[in-house]
Amino acid sequence: MNTKLIIQRYFPALTHKDYRRFWCGQCISLIGSWMQTVGQSWLVYKLTNSSFLLGLIGMLQFLPMALFSLPAGAFIDRYSKKKMLFVIQFLLMTNAFVLSILVWSGRAAYWNIAIVAFILGILNSIDMPVRQSFVVDLASKEHLINAISLNSTIFNAARIIGPAVAGIVFGTLGAAACFFINGLTFIPVLIGIWFIQVEGKGTSKGKINIKNEISEGLKYIFKNPIIYTAMLMVVCINMIIINSNVTIPVLTSTVLNGDSKTYGYLMTFMGIGAFLGAFTLAATSYKGIRIKRHFAAVITLSLIIFVIGFQTNYYMICGLLLLSGYCLTTSLSSSNSTVQLNSPDHMRGRIMSVYALTNGVSITVGNIYAGTICEKLGVSQAYKLNGILGLIIILILIAVNFKPISKRLAYGETKTVDM
Repeated sequence: MNTKLIIQRYFPALTHKDYRRFWCGQCISLIGSWMQTVGQSWLVYKLTNSSFLLGLIGMLQFLPMALFSLPAGAFIDRYSKKKMLFVIQFLLMTNAFVLSILVWSGRAAYWNIAIVAFILGILNSIDMPVRQSFVVDLASKEHLINAISLNSTIFNAARIIGPAVAGIVFGTLGAAACFFINGLTFIPVLIGIWFIQVEGKGTSKGKINIKNEISEGLKYIFKNPIIYTAMLMVVCINMIIINSNVTIPVLTSTVLNGDSKTYGYLMTFMGIGAFLGAFTLAATSYKGIRIKRHFAAVITLSLIIFVIGFQTNYYMICGLLLLSGYCLTTSLSSSNSTVQLNSPDHMRGRIMSVYALTNGVSITVGNIYAGTICEKLGVSQAYKLNGILGLIIILILIAVNFKPISKRLAYGETKTVDM
């Protein structure tokens, strides 16, 4: 089988020129984004030596989701997604350069890093639903699962490369270099978006009434058990099971007595697993969403997190983080695909804004929760507690919703799911 046939069968989203332009730009930019994520977490922890304050930064970064995601969804359903995405990506680039300048000039302090994180959160509250709802316009609904899985693949490939590079750059050139490189990586994204031909204009018409349109989107979600169950699973994963931005820096420092390079390597192993999970989903996307694999991934993830709480060996923790990354991507990508495939075109922006809100708020609360638990009980006990609590919640969700979901979950509008 030649390369063209392989792409057509296993990666059909790449046959769409506009999606290919978007995807290639993201391949570069996401590496820089992960460098900034790792660099910022390690910088804050070194400045404060407090897991609680590290969690607070996470809260400030994701708090704007609660304020701006829902109104953003109403506008996304009406205006050009291409233009909105271009402006937001430019502002994200500016944000990275500002953080780099603060660190390079020696003016970086906890309070101004917190402000930059809050601004980043505002931009992400718009960027996330725009990007996610734009995928359908770029790759078509038929190839949506493949497109989402390919996005996850590059996201997690960046999770492999970004932290490893960040650990080395942070240790040799400093945090400012991490943030500056991230700013540069937005340039190919902006070029790619500029040449995209599809505007991604919304289908909603008439005078905009933000309150009514938000209400309409929320009502649709609450009436659809497929969508709200997928969102509840995301909440459980982000809030309880996985809080890696808080727990892994603390684990690195207190259990392994490691440095920024050690932290980067741990994140890299998690990224390798996540990449493999996303690649597997992309290559098998033609089979549709498989609900049993989705549920099994979350259950396994909870168990892995619980086991990490007993470990002090670096290599064992690396292996467990690799497995956790695989399960994490399998679950989150499946949830994303489920929500998008079951969203009508004229509401997709609003529904994805709720998904982004759910994702952001759960991460916010999860960061505060994880920071507090790590401070009070220690990171090892936090892993044990999170694993058991997450497992209980997921099993309850499955018991309550498995039967109605198995009957109604659909691939697109007509194709049923392979159970």
